[in-house]
Amino acid sequence: MNGILALPRLCWLLALCAALAACSNESEPETSERRTSVTVSWPELRQLEQLERSVGRLEAVSAPGVAAETAGRVVALYADAGMQVDAGALLLSLDAETQQHAVSAAEAELRRLSAMLANQQVQVERLRGLAQRQSVAQDQLDQAETMVSVYTAQMEEARARLSQAELELARTQVRSPVSGQVQRRLVSVGDFVSSGRGLFEIVAADALQAVLPLPEHLQDAVSVGQRIYLSIPARPDQRVEQTVSDLRPVVGQGSRAIELLINLDNPGRWRAGGSVVADVVMAQREGLVIPSQALVRRPAGEVVFVYDGDGRVEQQLVQTGLRGPGWIEIREGLRADQAVVVDGAGFLADAAAVEVREWLALMEEAQR
Repeated sequence: MNGILALPRLCWLLALCAALAACSNESEPETSERRTSVTVSWPELRQLEQLERSVGRLEAVSAPGVAAETAGRVVALYADAGMQVDAGALLLSLDAETQQHAVSAAEAELRRLSAMLANQQVQVERLRGLAQRQSVAQDQLDQAETMVSVYTAQMEEARARLSQAELELARTQVRSPVSGQVQRRLVSVGDFVSSGRGLFEIVAADALQAVLPLPEHLQDAVSVGQRIYLSIPARPDQRVEQTVSDLRPVVGQGSRAIELLINLDNPGRWRAGGSVVADVVMAQREGLVIPSQALVRRPAGEVVFVYDGDGRVEQQLVQTGLRGPGWIEIREGLRADQAVVVDGAGFLADAAAVEVREWLALMEEAQR
């Protein structure tokens, strides 16, 4: 409690003690005024947040569709809808006979060209020796050296064909590009698939994006980096604090709303495609708050009953502000050093006589 307010509150509580003592020493209880039993509480200064509620949707940041990259018949399946898979995990196998034949042919062609190149290099060396003794024409040597270059180029081409054939063979083993959950399986064993045919849909569940609509008139009140609290309907008590990652550059054509984008790591079993509830922090300020039960509606408006420390209460008209679970902000009509009635406030009128319960706890609070 603020040190400046401690002394007035302590004096107030001393007066409360005197009033209680006087009541206990009343010699004629049958003539004493009936008192309402109440509890009182001090107003509290808090940092308050003005929130704007939005209900949006969760989207997967990464949701790749796995397609066949070579043609073949499906011979084995290793994953199905609902399964969790790691990046690189084997999803299915295609019949690889055609691709294996292509690899074998490319390897044979490479061996043939390698033998021809070796033979041509031997011939070049022999012709160079004869040319030094001027036993062979120079153009014959030049032609032989040209054939070495031709065979070398053909070997490079054969290696490229072999690499392509090996890649096609490897593509018969379809693997997951990301870690995530299989959303859909699109083929069965025995299906013949061509290159480009969809096989699986996988959702990467580790990273999500919340898409939150807000009314168009708030577009100047939100910005990147603004704080926001997120939860899902299944677990409303699990609140996650994040910041706005980006804003869509255009207003929704149908909804006339702006959309906030929030990137987040999955807090645990949040599902892409589900709803998300968000409270966007629009403003912050320090405010005076009281328990919700202390505010009472009367014909004059919203009022609180301030305890005067002498066994009676005074009705005060107040202006309220923000509200939260169990509390209400008081903008005008109440000071921080005025104790208000909480329990029993709804049964009181101005200048009513009261009996305060738990006053020793209030004294300890004032001294702190």
